[in-house]
Amino acid sequence: MKWQRSLRSLLVVSLIFFVPLAASADTVAVAGSMGDCMADMAAAFSSSGRGEAPQFVAGASGKLAAQIKAGAPFGLFLSASPQWTKHLDEEGLLEEVAPMATSPLALWWPKAESPSVDRLPSGELKIAIADPETAPFGKAAKDYLQSLGVYDAFLAEGKVVIGGVIQTAAIIPAQGGADVGIVSLSVALKMEGGSYTLLPIKPLGNSGGLVKGKATDNLRAFWSFIRSAEAAPIWKKWGFEPAAR
Repeated sequence: MKWQRSLRSLLVVSLIFFVPLAASADTVAVAGSMGDCMADMAAAFSSSGRGEAPQFVAGASGKLAAQIKAGAPFGLFLSASPQWTKHLDEEGLLEEVAPMATSPLALWWPKAESPSVDRLPSGELKIAIADPETAPFGKAAKDYLQSLGVYDAFLAEGKVVIGGVIQTAAIIPAQGGADVGIVSLSVALKMEGGSYTLLPIKPLGNSGGLVKGKATDNLRAFWSFIRSAEAAPIWKKWGFEPAAR
């Protein structure tokens, strides 16, 4: 099945992106929801002759922000929400902070018919989400379920399953640990199977900035490239809407 092949791909991506790398000044800390998109961006950046493709370390935005605060040698931070970018900026750790794109949230499951958002408050579905404490999409999922008045009860009843990074919220239902997952559209598209329905809430704003004292000229060029009109089709390919410049 397509979603099973996609699941294997997500697991491989997790192994590639979430194993700690020997980070250099040309390493980008990127939210997990943007991992594949940024790999595509790096290939386009390199082939354009503007610079060399950087390395990537992907994970939950909050955990990456904590690593930067602890001195991790990342030269560029790409967050799934403005929250963590703003936090590091206020700590004086970033420069050239700017929005990049927006990303909708989606309800995904490994079935052919699209999942119904109207079924979420009923309690008949077990729902997987990313960690609300560190993953912006996890926090957005928690906030949405709270707006429906069901989060606390569902969590107590075991009807909400909390994973780590955003990919986990798709992996859990794909493996049968939940009925549905609240994920980013980019992750839902990555599954290439099952089906999804966009949630009726505001998309998350993806933002980033160069890490002061650790950004090379190459990373400055890459940061400029991913916010350019040339990069817009790549954002859209992976389920994002480029920010207006």
